[in-house]
Amino acid sequence: MLGLALLSCALGLVSIAGASGNSLSDPLVAYLVKRQMLSFAIGGVALVVFAVSDYHFWASWWRVIYGGALLLLVAVMVIGHHSLGAQRWIRVGPFDLQPSELSKLAMVICLAAILSSQSGKLRTYRDMVLPTVAIAVPAVLVVLQPDLGTSLVFIAILAGMAFAAGFPGYKVLLAAVLSVGSAVALVVAHLHWPHYVPLPLHRYQLARLTAFINPQAHAQTTGYQVVQSEMAVGSGRLFGNGLFSGGVGGQLTYMPENNTDFVFSSIADTMGFVGGVAVVLVLALIVWRVLTCMMLARDTTGALLAAGVACMLGFETLLNVGVTLGLMPVTGVPLPFTSYGGSSAMVSLASVGLVQSIYARRKPIRF
Repeated sequence: MLGLALLSCALGLVSIAGASGNSLSDPLVAYLVKRQMLSFAIGGVALVVFAVSDYHFWASWWRVIYGGALLLLVAVMVIGHHSLGAQRWIRVGPFDLQPSELSKLAMVICLAAILSSQSGKLRTYRDMVLPTVAIAVPAVLVVLQPDLGTSLVFIAILAGMAFAAGFPGYKVLLAAVLSVGSAVALVVAHLHWPHYVPLPLHRYQLARLTAFINPQAHAQTTGYQVVQSEMAVGSGRLFGNGLFSGGVGGQLTYMPENNTDFVFSSIADTMGFVGGVAVVLVLALIVWRVLTCMMLARDTTGALLAAGVACMLGFETLLNVGVTLGLMPVTGVPLPFTSYGGSSAMVSLASVGLVQSIYARRKPIRF
């Protein structure tokens, strides 16, 4: 798992460099690669800290971690700075800290502590009130930033960890279907009666949802990102156009956020179908290894922590790739280990460290 994570980081550096300029000597490429390498270095320190420490320590401090996560999410609404129409970052020296990214791992730890105390007793929706409220509070704060994608990751983490804790699978599925159906009904009702059915969404977020149905009809406005992404994916064909091919008048020139939320489009353009499949396969193998560690965990707390990390990394991968291929509405979720961004890289590596801690303290194998 550690080797696969490092390989994914390396692929991310290559894709960031290839999408950002004309050559390695390009000042922008050098700047972005150096900053991402620094983020990986900090994330590596976090990985080691989590790996050598006992995961029970983090679970025992879940109340403090939960309070700290909420404090950061509130702070970003007060002292955070705006970028790309959102207020998600807090300036810390030369870095931009994104509390919503940090809160993903924080919620995994908190839910593991809460659900482990109820493991085997989760049978009805009433039993899920406490963990649902615990995840709903930060999810609402994240939506207000606005950041719809991260709030969806929170929901996926809750669903996966509840199932791992023994909550019936059909009830998880029923809740998911009802939630999606209710969300679609609210959006449709808002479009018909905007004054009577308010939604906690910004105008551009609503436009993205409606453009998802037919992005070609909005190719120059709200569907622009999806259309350009699909063109970049298609232009790569089987083996890609090569690194830096999009830097001078190439398709990636017209691709917004081609090294962050749409980094998979850059990978498909420069490395082709083969490169895209390789990146997804590496991430899928990481999730598989995390699930293997879940099965080997010594206790329920360890198993739930691993389940939460698997849900977080797996759902982020599914959502990011789905958006770039036009299969899901644009939500702005990074690709784990691969997208440019310090907070995302550090959280992904710290998560691997947490799972390493679980594996190091796994239950003994008897022959």
